[in-house]
Amino acid sequence: MSIFDEIVNRNTPEDIKYMKIEGIDDLIPMWVADMDFRSPDEVVDALAAQSKRGVFGYSEADEAYDKAVTGWFRKRYGWEVDPGTVLKLPGVVYGISLAIRALTEKHDSILIFEPLYGPIAKSVKGNDRHLVISDLVRNGTRYEIDFDDMERKIKENNVKMLILCNPHNPVGRVWTGDELMKISEICLKNHMIIVSDEIHADFVYSGHKHIPIASLSDEVNKITITCTSATKSFNIAGIQAANIVIADDSKRRAVDKLSLTTGAYGLNIMGLVATRAAYTYGEKWLDELKVYLEKNIELVKTRLSGTKLKVTDIEGTYLMWIDASELPCDDPAGFFLEKAHIKFSEGSFFSNKASRFIRMNVACPRSVVNEALDRMLKLQEI
Repeated sequence: MSIFDEIVNRNTPEDIKYMKIEGIDDLIPMWVADMDFRSPDEVVDALAAQSKRGVFGYSEADEAYDKAVTGWFRKRYGWEVDPGTVLKLPGVVYGISLAIRALTEKHDSILIFEPLYGPIAKSVKGNDRHLVISDLVRNGTRYEIDFDDMERKIKENNVKMLILCNPHNPVGRVWTGDELMKISEICLKNHMIIVSDEIHADFVYSGHKHIPIASLSDEVNKITITCTSATKSFNIAGIQAANIVIADDSKRRAVDKLSLTTGAYGLNIMGLVATRAAYTYGEKWLDELKVYLEKNIELVKTRLSGTKLKVTDIEGTYLMWIDASELPCDDPAGFFLEKAHIKFSEGSFFSNKASRFIRMNVACPRSVVNEALDRMLKLQEI
């Protein structure tokens, strides 16, 4: 039996994923992108040890923290990062929002590829920037970038910044070296900044490799803000800690200065302790987890094969993007909640053109995945 088969009790009032829904006592929540697995023992032990000290004062990352973070980048992605270029912030989306405000002006155009994690578009619009959308193209069960559309919209809208997601949430693409090179060439040619959300970088499966876009060349590195975190990888999202890599001194100073004005900068003591422990001791746990998740993904693909639900190929993340447009309903997420008591993320959260899609989080024990699939397959509409 795998350690990931354990059913962890998350039935607490403050747990968002397991929030009670009136009239449903047997809910299977497969929406919010956190995992139902215990964090590695070393992370739990490090947090417990800090808690026992009974002091939770202001904190600052030390040399051991910097070594753990940059060592992880080197070993896992082959990416050499100077610790002095890393800003420690409370979250990836917060880092993206800071980069938008610090490095562009009001009403500047910013391009994203949709469907995309909803808060990113909200950060663009909420900061009074003009949102430009280049839709990803669905080619069978795989999504691709329409580079002609991307370039045309950049020129038409005088786009100043691209916000990239790699691996991509929700469509599960891990962009190849060739794709990343083409993206960077277009951005360099048009004098654009790249903000790369790489929070799912550790969830890349067989036959694929995560390449930080900033690692392509010194030239690309200078225009890139890379947003990373251990929180997805080790299921510590609620602790809120991110490492934002900005090689260019002037860009880093601008983002850092703005973070100071917000009052939200640096890491809390528990975020620091958990991240340091995760990157120092968590590799074996993560490698075993990826094997487990890959089997969950294959299970979903196999059991839904031949149904009206069309599963997108997943190269990275633990989030499965499913086309439910053949179902006789306009709201598939609502349909499954009502009929099967399974809560999925609504496709409209990622694009207003994706209302007939659902996103399924399979980072949970296999018995839970099978139970969800059993309920789905019992519905005659499937």
